[in-house]
Amino acid sequence: MHTNRSDGSHDPVELVEYAAERGVDVLAITDHDTMAGVAEAAAAGRAIGVTVIPGIELSIKVAHGSMHLLGYFPDEAPEPLSGLIAGFGDKRIERAHEMVDRLNDLGVGLDWQDVLDGAAGAPLGRPHIAEALMRAGHVTERKEAFDLYLGDGRPAYVGSDGLDVEEGITLVRESGGAPVLAHPYTLKLDDAHLDPFVGRLARAGLAGIEVHRPEHSPDQYATYGALARKYGLIPSGGSDYHRPTSPHHPGSTGHPALPEDTVDRLLVAALG
Repeated sequence: MHTNRSDGSHDPVELVEYAAERGVDVLAITDHDTMAGVAEAAAAGRAIGVTVIPGIELSIKVAHGSMHLLGYFPDEAPEPLSGLIAGFGDKRIERAHEMVDRLNDLGVGLDWQDVLDGAAGAPLGRPHIAEALMRAGHVTERKEAFDLYLGDGRPAYVGSDGLDVEEGITLVRESGGAPVLAHPYTLKLDDAHLDPFVGRLARAGLAGIEVHRPEHSPDQYATYGALARKYGLIPSGGSDYHRPTSPHHPGSTGHPALPEDTVDRLLVAALG
């Protein structure tokens, strides 16, 4: 789940309370390239009886599609990851600024300060630019912003200068965490190419792959589940919740639902 420390709409305390009201008693905070909301969320969880798993969603540099790597940790400030996060924010600012420049070159006028103000100190990402495009009246919804300008291969898109696959997995492992491949479909690989890629990740130390997500089709569930079994990975998942208007709400993990032992399995893998 995501807080307003990245691209969610709830602050950490609000998010934990919102999830608890909907029957969630265990959740992970996995903001993009930051763990700034974890300690506050964990304290709120302790106060109301919700277990908060410290996490992060790292941007990974790949040659095909886009890749995010989840890290789940037993500690709220894992090292060396925590000490490296500040540099991630600088790279995000450079990338976002270049995308805004491209939009202005295209005649889609956007004010850089408005993008910064809208992010409210969170690590900058494409969703913040999409929201600025909405405020400026250029698009009516986020999806339109990505379809027209910000999606992979669109005219204002700038590739991420993030970690490579092995670097990301090693960083999570060396910080005492369990690395998990998020939403595999964004890699835009067909089954014949996804299989060896996941095998490469497994050999590098990947602990899990997201299988249980509410938007997964039966075919996707079967494909990712088979990869988990083939490479000995934990079939993870979740709602990937961001805001009340999200199509998937806290506690939604698809059909079949996320097994209850997944958290324990991931933490055992992290301690590994």
